[in-house]
Amino acid sequence: MFDKPNQIIFYINIVMLAFGVFVALVTDFIAIGLIFALCAALLIADQIRQNKFAFSISDLRKILTVHDTCGKKATVTQTQMTTACHSDNSEYWFKNIRAIGSISNFRINNGDPAEQRKENDSYHVCMKFPPELKVIDGSDLTLTYQCEGAFTQNEGILSHVVDDDTQRLHMTVELPSGRAIATARFFCIHDGKEEALLPPVISGNTKIDAEVKNPKRGAEYCLQWNWEEEGLLKKVSCLF
Repeated sequence: MFDKPNQIIFYINIVMLAFGVFVALVTDFIAIGLIFALCAALLIADQIRQNKFAFSISDLRKILTVHDTCGKKATVTQTQMTTACHSDNSEYWFKNIRAIGSISNFRINNGDPAEQRKENDSYHVCMKFPPELKVIDGSDLTLTYQCEGAFTQNEGILSHVVDDDTQRLHMTVELPSGRAIATARFFCIHDGKEEALLPPVISGNTKIDAEVKNPKRGAEYCLQWNWEEEGLLKKVSCLF
């Protein structure tokens, strides 16, 4: 949570706190020791407050809607209750957006992103907060974008990288009728290791839901499914 200079200051404050407690317990200068310890404790608390992560998310819902059985067209909608940890946080970045195929038409709260970047295979888009939006009190942010040619294979995947402290992550895949789900699984990748999670819930062969509380920061959560094999005529029609 702290960079190197802040770590040094943090350790100095810890030593000051321990010294104040020691003076209060083993010398006759009890009041001085307690005041010293209290001041150090306040400095530690203020440093932790100032070095919190920029944002916290109480609830994040990510929904993939595939519009055709060929998997050529899809929409992703990500809605999250976002709270700024500091009043001077003036912008929010949605990071690590990626998919097979192409991604376009980014919208944040029905508006264009203030800034958009692409690094390697990932997009990052930015929303700058208008003065009237009190994100420090919590606000719903909604990101949408379109995917082209991303789910044309028998296996599809919706993933999310946890960049902020998040209390609950809910992921949903909504598929068109006419091509049933064969299998589905939910897992996360953290520190290069894959961890299986509770099986997702499949409803009506067209909807898959998975949820996890307190997801690990920095981990990638994946909701993966396999469609039933298409017939030859359907495969040919999807080429056009």
